[in-house]
Amino acid sequence: MTTQPASLARDPGRRWLNASRVSAYFATVLLAFQGFGFFFNAWHSWTEYGHPGGWDFLTFWTASRLTLDGTPLHAYSWPAIELAARQLSPNIVRPGPWFYPPNFLLLVRPLAWLSAPMAYALFIGLSSALFVFLIRRALPMRHMLVWILAFPGLWLNAAQGQNACLTASLALAAFLSMRSRPVLAGIFIGLLSIKPHLAILFPVALACAGMWTTFIAAAVTATLFTAISIGVFGLDIVPIFLHGLHEANGYIASGVLPWDQTASLFATLRMAHVAVGAAYAAQACQAFVALCAVAWVWRNAKALEVRATALVAATFMMSPYIYNYDAVWLGVPLALIAARALRDGWLRGELAILGVAWLYPQMGDLLAKHYGIGLGPLVFASLIVVAIRRTRLEAGAVAVDPAMDRAR
Repeated sequence: MTTQPASLARDPGRRWLNASRVSAYFATVLLAFQGFGFFFNAWHSWTEYGHPGGWDFLTFWTASRLTLDGTPLHAYSWPAIELAARQLSPNIVRPGPWFYPPNFLLLVRPLAWLSAPMAYALFIGLSSALFVFLIRRALPMRHMLVWILAFPGLWLNAAQGQNACLTASLALAAFLSMRSRPVLAGIFIGLLSIKPHLAILFPVALACAGMWTTFIAAAVTATLFTAISIGVFGLDIVPIFLHGLHEANGYIASGVLPWDQTASLFATLRMAHVAVGAAYAAQACQAFVALCAVAWVWRNAKALEVRATALVAATFMMSPYIYNYDAVWLGVPLALIAARALRDGWLRGELAILGVAWLYPQMGDLLAKHYGIGLGPLVFASLIVVAIRRTRLEAGAVAVDPAMDRAR
């Protein structure tokens, strides 16, 4: 009978199964599970409809097709979108309506040069790769790559064929550029005019932080982008787009656009059979609190991860028209806070909050669909609390330094 030396048995560095390996294996299992589900559904959709799923992307592609055919205004007609989609297959899944501004219509215009499946693969592949690349810059630890790839928001966005990886990448690129390249940061923010309700708090945040160079660059970029888009499609597209926003509000209030896919407090209350007026009032109160939180954090905090966390979480608390696939944005504060915490330590309860936020895109979708439980508002409010706690901690540390200097 042989035994290991006591020094070897006590040496944790020699253990094969440690916390890092367990973490990596767990993330790998999650990655494999989500990857299998995505590709299985894509194969099933391909054999059934001749298109690999991502049905929201079908709206993008048909809008670009209508634009290429010389009828861009028809993109705002739901029947025209459906008719264009049926050219792919008579029994194609019904695409959703187009409510995006002319800026995004201009951006997706080249998609019609490709077949719908090829355009879908290219759009989702490139936007997902860009998101992963930027998240890796924010969270460069090698052992975290598998967690980034396993992020449920990434797979939910790909499965639905949405643009959340693109918009989240623009937001993260702006955050990472603010200190060293303020004009470039403003350009990234201005490009978010493709989905303006996700950029609504950037002006408030930049003004409170005194980042006027970035503020002006963002305003100029958004204005030029909008002017070019209107110039390409004509002035008639403006009232049609605004009418589409009115229709979107009606669809979300009545449930034509499913509440179980929506992350807002308004949708959560409507699932609970709360009246439309009361749900809108609650949404407005939440939006006001979120706006105040962003203003306070950006005024008092200096740390990038704290500011980004407050802005992203508050953005999701502003509009009734926030979907679960948009929760790809949560990857931004998750990566930035995790990178800081892995260096300096976690605050009490912080890891649990970030863990729930990491799972939210998939878990929130399932809970809402099967049980009518809207988890989103609680997750976003918890992230606001994380930002406020870290802001107060940062302010306390700054206050201690001058006192120590005087003591010396």
